[in-house]
Amino acid sequence: MNEIKFQRQWAMSSAWTFEIKPINTLIKRYVTPEADWLDPFAGKNSPAKWTNDINPERNTRFNLDAFEFATRLEELTGLSEFDGVLFDPPYSNRQISEHYKHVGVKATSLDTSARFYSRLKEAIAPTIKVGGLAISFGWNSVGFGKKHGFEIVEILLVSHGGSKNDTIVTVERKVGKNFRG
Repeated sequence: MNEIKFQRQWAMSSAWTFEIKPINTLIKRYVTPEADWLDPFAGKNSPAKWTNDINPERNTRFNLDAFEFATRLEELTGLSEFDGVLFDPPYSNRQISEHYKHVGVKATSLDTSARFYSRLKEAIAPTIKVGGLAISFGWNSVGFGKKHGFEIVEILLVSHGGSKNDTIVTVERKVGKNFRG
């Protein structure tokens, strides 16, 4: 197992994760403009080449449900492998429901279950090249995990002060094929 780089920094919170200074700095270290990165929840300011957001108001290449995007990647992009994924989904069931409601979609029980995240990771993980990266954002450091062939390289804990939840960024490198299926 490799040594995991860990750091904790403070920054103001933002609905736009990639605008948070220490997160922006981390992303710039890993994501290059010429690389084929995915972002199924792009929102705004994503540096990924292949961006998607269910909200048609977002300036992304695609405006699909994230799972549809993840399962149609080769059809949509013409590529079967990618250099990495920025995985910044809504962090809670309430956020999922709010995002869906904003675009006129009713969230289902599947959308507000743990399976919402796991089925996306199951669809995306096989498309990341060995040596590629998954950078996950949320309130936990679960990331894509060993079962999908990833190992943790770095964790950035961003404190927002007061009673606000920290944002946890988990950087993982794909070291092998999925160990499941």
